[in-house]
Amino acid sequence: MDKEEKVEQTGNLFERFHHLHEEYGQLWFDETFLHWNWWGSAILGVGAWIFWIFYREKESTHRLLYAGVFVMLISLCLDYIGAALGLWYYTGKATPSFPAWLPFNFCMLPVCIMFLIQTKPHIAAWKKGLFFGALTSYIGEPLFVWADYYVLTGWKYTYSLPIYALIYLFADWLTKRKAFSDACCK
Repeated sequence: MDKEEKVEQTGNLFERFHHLHEEYGQLWFDETFLHWNWWGSAILGVGAWIFWIFYREKESTHRLLYAGVFVMLISLCLDYIGAALGLWYYTGKATPSFPAWLPFNFCMLPVCIMFLIQTKPHIAAWKKGLFFGALTSYIGEPLFVWADYYVLTGWKYTYSLPIYALIYLFADWLTKRKAFSDACCK
């Protein structure tokens, strides 16, 4: 395939993608926007941050937000990969533009992790990570499937447990750094 053929084929694929996105955007606008699942997404997203504002340790705000931003970025990337591979999709999204469910990736997941990091700090991080992974995988995900926010097409809840546990462990590790230089190898 020469350069011109590649450019033409790529252009055709993006044109098809654009039309699919427009079609999905119209479906979202007609069937999701301002419907019960859109309002549910908005309440879950805003509610998570309101909860965190009132129950966070004020002196730990910056270090917790540092970990929270990491959680947002890694969960958004992993969610995009899973959706792109056709392992799941979302039906009650807050916006049609992202394949991920933003209230989960930008609100509930980071807030839960930040809250758990500051709660009972004497408990070993690996125990809290396993607890978080199990709770999210076997209670959180099935709840969102039941509520028709999340549809699994090739994914099992058990696959999520180590991923959530590792995300928690790395976020916990980030909050324990004294400075950015502590985060790199010494």
